Amino acid sequence: MDPQSSPTVDVIDLAPGLWIWRLEHPNWSEGHDWQEVVTSVCVDAGAERWVLDPLLPPEQATQVWDRFADRPPTAVAVLIGDHLRESWGDRTTWSVDALVQRYGCRAFGPNAFDPEMIEKGGPPETDVQKIQPGQELPGGLMPFRDPRGWHETPLYLPEHKTLVFGDSMTERAGSLRVWMSPTHEERALPDLRAMLDLPFERVIISHGEPVHTREAFEQALERPPWPATSLHISAWRGDLEQVRKLVERGADLTARSDTAGETPLEWAVKASRSEWSRTPTHDGVIAYLKSAMKADGLGP
Repeated sequence: MDPQSSPTVDVIDLAPGLWIWRLEHPNWSEGHDWQEVVTSVCVDAGAERWVLDPLLPPEQATQVWDRFADRPPTAVAVLIGDHLRESWGDRTTWSVDALVQRYGCRAFGPNAFDPEMIEKGGPPETDVQKIQPGQELPGGLMPFRDPRGWHETPLYLPEHKTLVFGDSMTERAGSLRVWMSPTHEERALPDLRAMLDLPFERVIISHGEPVHTREAFEQALERPPWPATSLHISAWRGDLEQVRKLVERGADLTARSDTAGETPLEWAVKASRSEWSRTPTHDGVIAYLKSAMKADGLGP
């Protein structure tokens, strides 16, 4: 979209003290593997008002700013490094900085921000306190370690019986899905299944349809990860050790990605032909996958 245009802001009340707003991301363009409209969360927890993964709208979006004026935020959190988002009102200021400067709230964030974003816009000016999984945050919010191992800190909101994710979960074609990772079976699924011990009733995600039920979460854990399996991503990265481990555990060599219908072998070949993704180990991965497929009667 035109970065100078005014975005459409949609505010949705989910429960007393819990609401979200949705608007177009100013840096989105065709080809991104996430949807243009993203979600930010505001939750009242005891004496605290938290803002999670904010993408601040322009000043004319009074449906958001009037709510902040009525009850200013006391804390803001970035749940995953690449959700350090610009403010629509000032494209040179991170949203987390804008909230701290305007309301004097405390800021929290993951153990690492996206290096490409820091290189482009610089680090936050705010002193961001690191969120420690398992350590209760003000207002009783409970953070978890990233199921995918990529510096995300999902949060549980006990007062509202709600889980909030950055990128661990996504929605595609009407279904809630777990976003892929190289250790989907080893780490992501066990971590997410452990959350079923919580009495949550609602799941909020950033990308796609924002609000889902507990039942939808349970169903997501039974679906393949989006857009491809852990074997696909390990093959793409040229991680021969992980590829071997997954194949020996019975990973499906013929599984096809949601995006282009490609097998893990085809992902490895494609990565090996790209200057920016090729590694010295890709040839070994390709040879190993071809041999494994031949042994299973799946290749020449």
